[in-house]
Amino acid sequence: MKVEGLFPRTWRTLLRQRGKPALWLLPVGLIAVWGIWFFHARVTVYERSVQARLELHREVYAIDAPVDGRVVGTQVELHRSVHAGDVLVELEHDEQARQVAEAEAVLEGLGPQLEASRAELEAEQLALVEQKGQGVAGVEEARARLTDAEVVTRRAQKEAASFQQLFERGVVSEMEWIRVRTEMERSQAAEQAARATLTRVRSEGSMQSTDRRTRLASLRGEIARLESEERVARATLERLRDELERRVIRAPAEGILGETSSVRVGAQLEEGDPIATVVAGGPVRIVAQFSPEAMGRIRAGQRARMRLEGFSWTEFGMIEASVVAVASEARDGLVRAELSVDELPRGIPLEHGLPGTIEVEVGEATPMQLVLRTMGQGLDGPARAGQPRAQQPKGGS
Repeated sequence: MKVEGLFPRTWRTLLRQRGKPALWLLPVGLIAVWGIWFFHARVTVYERSVQARLELHREVYAIDAPVDGRVVGTQVELHRSVHAGDVLVELEHDEQARQVAEAEAVLEGLGPQLEASRAELEAEQLALVEQKGQGVAGVEEARARLTDAEVVTRRAQKEAASFQQLFERGVVSEMEWIRVRTEMERSQAAEQAARATLTRVRSEGSMQSTDRRTRLASLRGEIARLESEERVARATLERLRDELERRVIRAPAEGILGETSSVRVGAQLEEGDPIATVVAGGPVRIVAQFSPEAMGRIRAGQRARMRLEGFSWTEFGMIEASVVAVASEARDGLVRAELSVDELPRGIPLEHGLPGTIEVEVGEATPMQLVLRTMGQGLDGPARAGQPRAQQPKGGS
């Protein structure tokens, strides 16, 4: 059986449209692509805040005159930006600067004196050690000479005793006896001289050591005095420098000069007079309020974005942020969350209290899941509305 006999009109139509694009495939393809997207695409789900705003943590520093004095320089201007350490007011300080210069000169003069005294002390200590060595060698030498003299004396005495006996017997002449006796007396004198030399060497060594030790004690006392004077001079210099620094009034922190007093060159300030107020900039954070249904879905670490009211996000962009903390319970029907600012677009001023809306990334879902979730919420709303409210017991607590 031929196909042309069964569907003649359809067959003729297909033959007539052969070679032309099948336009009917376009909607089929679109529906197929949409179906794939609807069932398989992943879409980021955001939790939108009820309200949100920027908050700046600022600290205020009051600047007062620390001492009395006449103003010789001022850079106090309302709303002027300052950095920590910038000079705001200079009070007259010529006398304090002169005292600081004098104290520095005194301190610089004590340094060389200390170095010279310490070097002399070291030299004296080395000389004392060397002298002790020389004294020991001198005493040993004198003792050796005394020993030698004692040996000579004993030998001369023995010889003299023998010659005396021989002289008494008439064996030797008187001249020979006198010569031997003279030699004995000479050796005895040499022994006495050697003994006296040993005593003198010991005494001289002791005296020289005593002088050295006395000199060392004097040098140590001199060094202690100079070190004490150096400490006093250093403390005096620090005090004078502090007094000089107190007459140069500086900004305590980076910020903007808020309230300022009329401080002019030549004006006389008294201790405690107000000069200015520095408003220091602090970290920026976002405080947002969410509905109670967001509890459990918003957690620390999640990324977020903020759209500021009055600043079109298409022109200025959005503030990138991260969740830092989330309240554990609702208050006044809202859940508080704090977020840190990761990136602030240019052109948006950092002003406290700028309102906006926060959107927190809480997860991902397919379009089908989002549609089913929306339908479930729509069906659940009327069901809850139709439930009768529980009556409060009367007179109960």
